[in-house]
Amino acid sequence: MKMKLRHSCVMLVSACAWVLSVQSCVDHKLPSRDGLSCSGEAVSYADDILPIINTKCAIVGDGGCHNGGNGADRDWRDFSLVQSHAMEIKNRITRTPGTAGYMPKIGSLSDEQIRLISCWVDQGAQNN
Repeated sequence: MKMKLRHSCVMLVSACAWVLSVQSCVDHKLPSRDGLSCSGEAVSYADDILPIINTKCAIVGDGGCHNGGNGADRDWRDFSLVQSHAMEIKNRITRTPGTAGYMPKIGSLSDEQIRLISCWVDQGAQNN
């Protein structure tokens, strides 16, 4: 019985190591909880968030999901729409990469961009 249990533990550890090594090949990663800390700074929509939207979300051409081409209600060039979807945006960018609904579908956000968007949402998604 001890031998079977020891073998099972070795197999489990090996499987976990394999999963971690495969996941490390993906260039998207969720920042650590510490990496999402806002540390008291005010995040500006105009200075911090809008440039991310313009370069990662509302781009024209391939990958431009939120430039009006997917319907007027998903046009992130309109601040009121971004603001009304702020919690969902945060939810999608902080999901585990590769899971259903993870954004962006094409390209990636840096840890700093994810942190800024998360902090902006947590601070009330203001037009500042």
